[in-house]
Amino acid sequence: MPKPYFYAMQKRWVRHVFFWLAYHSFEVYTDFLWMLNQYQLSVWEAFKISFLTETIILLAIKLPMVYVMFHFLSKYSVEKPNRYKLIFSLSTTLILFSILAQLIVVYLFLTTLYKGLDIVEIFGYQGIVNSFMDKVFIACLAIALKQMSNGQRLREREQLLVKEKLKTELSLLKSQINPHFLFNTLNNIYSLARKKSDKTPEVVIKLSKLLRFVMYETKHQSITIEKELDFLKDYIELHKIRYDERLKIDFKHELDDLNAQIMPNILTPFVENAFKHGASQSTTNSFIFIELKLVKNELYFKVENSFEPSVINDEEEGIGLKNLNRQLELMYQDFTLQTKKENQKFIAELSLNLIQKV
Repeated sequence: MPKPYFYAMQKRWVRHVFFWLAYHSFEVYTDFLWMLNQYQLSVWEAFKISFLTETIILLAIKLPMVYVMFHFLSKYSVEKPNRYKLIFSLSTTLILFSILAQLIVVYLFLTTLYKGLDIVEIFGYQGIVNSFMDKVFIACLAIALKQMSNGQRLREREQLLVKEKLKTELSLLKSQINPHFLFNTLNNIYSLARKKSDKTPEVVIKLSKLLRFVMYETKHQSITIEKELDFLKDYIELHKIRYDERLKIDFKHELDDLNAQIMPNILTPFVENAFKHGASQSTTNSFIFIELKLVKNELYFKVENSFEPSVINDEEEGIGLKNLNRQLELMYQDFTLQTKKENQKFIAELSLNLIQKV
């Protein structure tokens, strides 16, 4: 049996035992007060009769009745839902156990515990009604608490399933970015290899470093922003080797806390998009301007790049920016992501509160 299941069962039985002890104490106390006020008994005699009476009724009647009801409740409301069978089963159980309780009182208590006491109302209509209402009370209380507990477990299960679903979706989004990043970088190496550039070995080494980050660091839910910044720098340097002087890149960053936690590889799609749809498409005056700020866990990231309106496709935004917004929705509560085009410039801006996570 799995440990989590064992612990859950153990916790459930502890709650049940605590409930029955509390209920039993309440019944003994109220019956004790009634005995003490109704008959000329000593405190010990009144307590003894009340305790024995309520203990026998609890063990012989109320406990079995409640768990039989729980069985029908599970069977006809969860396993094989049937409202009419449920109502009939619960009502029959309640009536049968109420009659049984009355028989126990008449043939056991009157001849032993209540011997010598004039308890006439037990035989009459009032005694039967009181006995029935007593069973109705505990049945309704137990079923209400059971349904509340079931509802709570159901909500917890739904929340767990939602978290697992979102976690799977986030992993899928990340897995879409990684091959895309590798594809773009291999294109860079291919371009340099065709030119027989001496920089090819350097690019391969940088690629190895970046892949190590993608393979290991992106598995974590969050990393320090210092690691994200280092990855971004290496990524930019890798592309600089390919474009040489025909692309102007300006990267400014100002961070007040290098240990602040951020979701890994969340900033790269902006830069990747700038290279793919900006620098690679432009022929002259290509530029990429990158600004990164972090002040009191408020992150601001902006990427501007040149582009050629005649060749860029509005629908061709790349995998990175298409799923970036969804990743942010899954991880953070407070963020804004905006993209716009103006004067042959594409601008992407991200404002993000690193503390307020989902």
